[in-house]
Amino acid sequence: MGVSVTSSLLYVIAGTLAVNAMGVAGMLPLSIIPWFYVYLLADVVMLCAFAAALGACCSTPQDAQNLAIVLLMPCLIPMFMLVTVLRQPNSMMATVMSLIPPFTPILMLLRQSMAGGVPVWQPWVGLVGVLIFAAATVWAASRIFRVAILMQGKPPQLAEMLRWAMKG
Repeated sequence: MGVSVTSSLLYVIAGTLAVNAMGVAGMLPLSIIPWFYVYLLADVVMLCAFAAALGACCSTPQDAQNLAIVLLMPCLIPMFMLVTVLRQPNSMMATVMSLIPPFTPILMLLRQSMAGGVPVWQPWVGLVGVLIFAAATVWAASRIFRVAILMQGKPPQLAEMLRWAMKG
């Protein structure tokens, strides 16, 4: 978490200095910087919980590669949606996708940075959803970790991991 906050702080400072040097500082949406850090922290917690659960289930690098797509999907799906959201940031699909917790950190920030902005309630609803989802992810990952760490040597199955998350 410290690495992500530190590196993003350096990027935000460098970007702000670059925009000021170009003379277009008025175009910089400074109001979304606090949202960026809140969403960044929640996203790091979600992804680290996913990674810990998957890592506990895998005893070989090949097993981890088979489950890597589960870890990458919360990052890839919003990237596939970027062009659609850029074209119509307040469409029904962009709004719904930006309120789905794993996609909120990327898509809501993109929508907030657009000229039209978003209604005031949407970032707050998205934030509550992300925080609840992050807590649920940590809880499920801890249950998976508890069972999976004892099951070393057996290749993981996604359905089995979901069962461990639900029943422990």
